[in-house]
This record gives sequence, C-alpha cells and structure tokens, in this order.
Amino acid sequence: MKLFQSKNTHDHANSCYQEILTPLGQVMLELNIDDERYTNLTKISDCFKLHNGGTLLSYKQHLFIAELVICNPNYKIPNHMKVEKVIAGIWRIKPLVKNLKCKFDTKLIPINLNETVCSSDSGQNLDAITFEYKEFKMTIGTQDGNTLLNRVHEKDMMANKFNRLDQEFPDNIIHYRKDYTGLSVPLTSLERNEVTQIHFVIAWNYALDEYDSSTWFAADLSSKAILSGEELI
Repeated sequence: MKLFQSKNTHDHANSCYQEILTPLGQVMLELNIDDERYTNLTKISDCFKLHNGGTLLSYKQHLFIAELVICNPNYKIPNHMKVEKVIAGIWRIKPLVKNLKCKFDTKLIPINLNETVCSSDSGQNLDAITFEYKEFKMTIGTQDGNTLLNRVHEKDMMANKFNRLDQEFPDNIIHYRKDYTGLSVPLTSLERNEVTQIHFVIAWNYALDEYDSSTWFAADLSSKAILSGEELI
C-alpha cells in the first residue's frame, strides 16, 4: 500500500481475483493508459485484504503507480428507502511522468443484454446509469464534472489539467458508453507525482416500484464515506 493509508495492518492476499458480481451481471472496473488496460481482474501487481473485508489491488508500471480499493462503503439513505447491497471501487493513481493521459471505466457485462433496460440517471453531483433486469434495479454512479472541477480548486486529489472546453461544459466531462452499460472518466493531463482519485459506486435492490430511487441515493457517496468503511485515508 503506497497511495492509501491506514492505522490497521493488512496482509497480502493469497489471491487477487476480485470479481464484482451482481444479480444483473458482472461489473468491471478499468484503468486505461495508452493501449494498456488494467482491471479488477487483470495485470495486478499485488493484493491486500483490508480490515473490514475489502480488497486493495496494486498496479505498478514505469509510467504510474495505481491502487484500487473495492469495499462495502458506509452509506445513508432516507428511512423509507432500502437497498440490497452497495459496493464501491475507488482508484488512486500517481503518475511518474508528465502529463499522463488515462481513462477510468466501469461497465456491466449483463447476464442477458436483450432483457436489460439501461438509461442515464444523472442528477446533482452524480452522473449515473440505472439498469433494470427482471425484478432487480441497479445504479452505477460517479461524481459529475462540476464536482471534479471543484475538487481541482479545492486541491482534493484531482490534479488533472482540465481544458477550457471542459471548464465551460462540465456536463460533458463524464462519458456514457454507447450502449449505456457503463461510465467513463477521461483525464487527459495528470500532473507528475500528484495523486488523483476517482470512484464508482454500485447499488442494487429488488425493484418493487419502477419509480423507486433508492439505488440512486445509495450511489451518491463521497469518497470519505467510501473510505471510512475500511478506515482508510
């Protein structure tokens, strides 16, 4: 562990195989740099088991150091709402070169694409996609463009040099896959030796009501809430 800190001790895991399985299919978390793809399942350099059952995956290359924490975050939703499960993946990356270009992706590999309904479901501070399959509803969310720009100004682990067009049209910073099975966060100019952080949250439940928004509220988390579940900073 180099980019996340904790007061707890952590052991190396015997296996780094870290699937994210949901009732709608498997969710992949990816870091793309040039033509190289690093995921929660591949090209892992090291793996640690965390204090409360989460996993930290480490990636070490000549261009960067990256770590991915997959955990059950602390979350709060209105009392009348309910979700079956919430899983978060939070990346940190430290470039070892100037102006590193990368892209963080998440996507659902559905059990049955033809029967899965998916659509954008964005709101204040959150870009999200919500899926429906049989009796289940699931939301995958990440911080929206305005939030990322605010983090630049606050020096909150966001060292990307956003261009003028992104600053004028922050709603275009987060990209949706053409088939609406996932979200992408492209960062085109990361500062050398400055740590940047991006997270995704996955929440699902039984879709008792088509208008139920419990999974959306559960996906709208801060990085602090995510990390507190594993007592990380």
